[in-house]
Amino acid sequence: MRAEQVQAFIDVTEHGSFAAAARHTGLKRSTLSAAVNALEDSLGVALFERSGNSLTLTAVGDSVLPDCYRLLTSASRIKKHCHQHLQGVESQLCIARDDALPEVFWRQVMHDLKQQFPLTAISVYLVPPQEHTQFVQRQTVDIAFGLYTAEGIDANAANLAPVSMRLVAAPKHPLSRLPSVNRDDLAQYTQVCLTHVQDDKLISEALFSGNYLGLTMFEVIRDAVINATGWALLPYPLVKGALEAGTLGTLNHDLALDSHYYRYVESDNRGVVATALLTKVTHFLASQN
Repeated sequence: MRAEQVQAFIDVTEHGSFAAAARHTGLKRSTLSAAVNALEDSLGVALFERSGNSLTLTAVGDSVLPDCYRLLTSASRIKKHCHQHLQGVESQLCIARDDALPEVFWRQVMHDLKQQFPLTAISVYLVPPQEHTQFVQRQTVDIAFGLYTAEGIDANAANLAPVSMRLVAAPKHPLSRLPSVNRDDLAQYTQVCLTHVQDDKLISEALFSGNYLGLTMFEVIRDAVINATGWALLPYPLVKGALEAGTLGTLNHDLALDSHYYRYVESDNRGVVATALLTKVTHFLASQN
């Protein structure tokens, strides 16, 4: 029993005759007939009842049809697995990332990767960038993406692109009424900032004072600011939609703020899927500048 014989059986079944199957598949009628006959001989049963040009499945033909579909699916997966192996495609990719880039981007990227590499198992872990290096060093993940300040850049991280940052607050927040803000203005109100684990302690990235609300994800910070809980310094790609919708406003200032970069940390052997992911992230960042 060969896969092409099973395929011929399915094609004839689906199209109702050898002639119709030949028209739809582009194969000769004689080729399909020979394949089905060979399959019947190898199984020792008749799969079709033939009456002139009319074909109907026998009882055994009808009973084995679902397994024939399963067999072809398995055969296709075997071929794809072997092809991916020969092409250097990872069987599994583990990713750590922060949420400095919009979730709609990440959803589309994950969809595209699974369409392009359907047999690669992909895991994504959401974690602040300050914790990425330890995840890569432990080999918990293969590659990690995150937003870093120039001072906070890890020696193991590689640069992808600078990221524009915005001081933002809700339109109803008192800071939004000021024509321009300074350090003293900001220090009077709660900063909503990123918090991460360092030496088993929670460390908050507050800028100017101890008056802060520390959260572990940029999107949660953004939503708290929209709710007028406080102000924040957030990456432009993440808040672009809220700024355009008017649920957030940019605070005018002349403060010298740290530069921010989107960077990645990876293990020693980058595979095909990780390379494709890296390319997609790079292209997205380029489109934001």
